[in-house]
Amino acid sequence: MDDHPPALRAEIAALKAELARLRDALANAQKTIQAQSAQLRHEQAQKKRTR
Repeated sequence: MDDHPPALRAEIAALKAELARLRDALANAQKTIQAQSAQLRHEQAQKKRTR
């Protein structure tokens, strides 16, 4: 990367930072979906028991 112009190096660094941010957001979204799915399964199991 040393042979790239400074503007390109800055753009690459910015894109890497954005990629890291998006990866974190995706990981958080996946955790939220898993938690909500588990909660829904639990609630559905309780409803079946009360019928």
